Amino acid sequence: MNAEKLVVDWLNTDPGLRPATASLSMPPDASSTSPTAHITVERTGGPESPFVSRPLFAVQAWAESRWEASELANRTAERIRHITDIDEVADVDILSITDFPSPDGRPRYQVTCQLTIKTNYTESEEA
Repeated sequence: MNAEKLVVDWLNTDPGLRPATASLSMPPDASSTSPTAHITVERTGGPESPFVSRPLFAVQAWAESRWEASELANRTAERIRHITDIDEVADVDILSITDFPSPDGRPRYQVTCQLTIKTNYTESEEA
């Protein structure tokens, strides 16, 4: 299972985050001259074992203003708090929500979180 894709897909199912969408990288047309709301998901570490993965993520909320980035980050964190609705995800910790402007000055906030994911999950375990 690709944990980054799991988070991206989870975020993209929430209409409350629109018009922002989540992806693994910035859209090619995103630039400092045409800022749009967007969410990026990047795995930055976390231990792996045969049965449990504890991926650490930097989830960045990009927007036109610092206020909009802050609001998008808070809505994103709230959505991530409910990722345990997915059977494979046993727990989630929101570690921080931080103002984190990009080097070119674009407003963005960063949500740092860690999931606990069953790695040898099978549907037969549900029965």
